[in-house]
Amino acid sequence: MAVLAPNRPFASDFITGLMLPDGIFVPMLGKQYINVQVRNAGAGAVNGPKLYVESVSHPGIVYTPGTRFLPDIAPGAARVEQWEADFTNCPSGTHQISFIVEDAAGVKSRSIKKVFVMGLTFDPITHTFHAETPEGVLSANFLDLVRPIRNCKDDDRNPCGCCCCHEHRDDSRHPDRVAPDTDDRRLRNVKRTKTMVTSLTELFEKLGPNYRFCPPGYLPHVVETTWTPTPPYAGQYSDLPFQDPWWKVVLCVIAVLLLIGASIAEAVDGTGSVTVGGGSGDTGSPVDDCCGVRASGGGTSPIAAALVAAAAAAATAAGLSDARDAMRRGQDATPPSAGELTHKELMRIEFGYPEPIALGKPFAVRAQWHYKRVTDRAVYEASADDLNHNIHVASSYDIQAPEIARSFVKDGEWTIKARFADHGGKSFRGTDLFVQCFLIGPAGQSMKLLLQDDGSYADDKPNDGTYTGRRYFSQSQAGLWRYFVIAQDVNHATPDMKPEQAAQIIGGMVLTHQLIITFDEDDCPFVPDGHVMVV
Repeated sequence: MAVLAPNRPFASDFITGLMLPDGIFVPMLGKQYINVQVRNAGAGAVNGPKLYVESVSHPGIVYTPGTRFLPDIAPGAARVEQWEADFTNCPSGTHQISFIVEDAAGVKSRSIKKVFVMGLTFDPITHTFHAETPEGVLSANFLDLVRPIRNCKDDDRNPCGCCCCHEHRDDSRHPDRVAPDTDDRRLRNVKRTKTMVTSLTELFEKLGPNYRFCPPGYLPHVVETTWTPTPPYAGQYSDLPFQDPWWKVVLCVIAVLLLIGASIAEAVDGTGSVTVGGGSGDTGSPVDDCCGVRASGGGTSPIAAALVAAAAAAATAAGLSDARDAMRRGQDATPPSAGELTHKELMRIEFGYPEPIALGKPFAVRAQWHYKRVTDRAVYEASADDLNHNIHVASSYDIQAPEIARSFVKDGEWTIKARFADHGGKSFRGTDLFVQCFLIGPAGQSMKLLLQDDGSYADDKPNDGTYTGRRYFSQSQAGLWRYFVIAQDVNHATPDMKPEQAAQIIGGMVLTHQLIITFDEDDCPFVPDGHVMVV
């Protein structure tokens, strides 16, 4: 039997439902989904197989066991399945997960796949994130974000916008917001929310489905990073994090969690700015103020948070180039002398946005960066002013779904189909993408579907580029629903690639076009892909 997992399993979070940049797991998020794609690479169909997690390499990965009984898998067909898992106590590093596919005759095939787990902590005193990988620690301080011009301006119910209605939101040490009853001297007189940022999923669950999306910023503007290799290294080049992605992917993960965490903190008590700033404080620069997303609460807010966070990741990745990371270019320009040991590498990056950030389109991002290598004998410096473009692009896509779903009909399933084309017009197929449909109900309900290109159930043909999902509605769900079909690319690097080859392949970037962040309008275009009336 030749049904195997072709790609590295990837993480999707419970808050937004989207894949994290490059599928990296983060213990700070606690529970996450383990997603795995399986594909039949053989010449014949595999009838009635089942798929399950056989084991994990570390007890800190606590997954919920469950066997997935799959439909027949035709030659070339692929499916994605997911399991809940708690990574709270998993140390950073490269770990393995073993999956078993077993056919109806009891024949088994095993796929042992590595996953990357990145430890992430937040220092509330310095506003610094520390991302731990086996090769070193990347510390990042977001000194400034591009902010919405009018924050979260809404309607007559909230005329001044949810952000600006919070008193003292810029006073990070207001006495009404201190952490209570703490023995930690460092946390005295620090906002309570600063102590809560490390438990995002728990915070989100407490917020419930009606929280209002209102982050203090949307895109990175000025960022400082420090790479501390473990141990200090000789020669010109440091190992890559996890021996695979560029450093900027780690920064993308931090940017995503920063924006999600800030929006939650803002909803809790108006302190979403807790994750921004540090050092001498915010730059206060109004440069590149942007539009604001008008999220209406309920299930819309997680979608808004997901897409804004995805835009921040896409902008970061585009500005620092997939081909050769700015950190690597700094190393290119600063060869140390023989025998020197590099102890730290520092970067200061100022992002600029000459055109709107349109997810899934080839927008341009400017990155002015300054690199500094600190060795045991000297300091070397380099800088550049780059203009790069987003290469995670869908040139077009088409979604088809009925406008009416009849809840009272016994066989009244609602089916949605989607096709996507890459930058050259070629169809994405099978394992190329991770596709989900997010449905938002009239009462703020939310649900999601995984779309498959496997030729089973409502999908007509395997691996033909049509991703299909279906569901039934109950009569209690009657009303007008909106839906968003979000496609993300998948990292398809193979084990035989060298680290610098694998680093140029990045997954988890949103390719669909539901959000555009502009710099000359009040409201960001934030458009669902369609509506369905459930009757």
